[in-house]
Amino acid sequence: MDMSLVTQAVAMQSAQRQEQAQMLMVKAANDMQKAMINMLDQGLANAKAMPAPGTGTIVDKSA
Repeated sequence: MDMSLVTQAVAMQSAQRQEQAQMLMVKAANDMQKAMINMLDQGLANAKAMPAPGTGTIVDKSA
């Protein structure tokens, strides 16, 4: 009887550690996604507008 209690306790601890590891992986993935979103958001905020079509295709040598 004592052995089954010990076995159950060890199994419960193992399951708890596995769940904690899974939660840490989900948290790390979430943090990476947030970092990428912030990086893209900053890039879009600092992006320059595209020039009008045809702009820059002809060199004005008289200038």
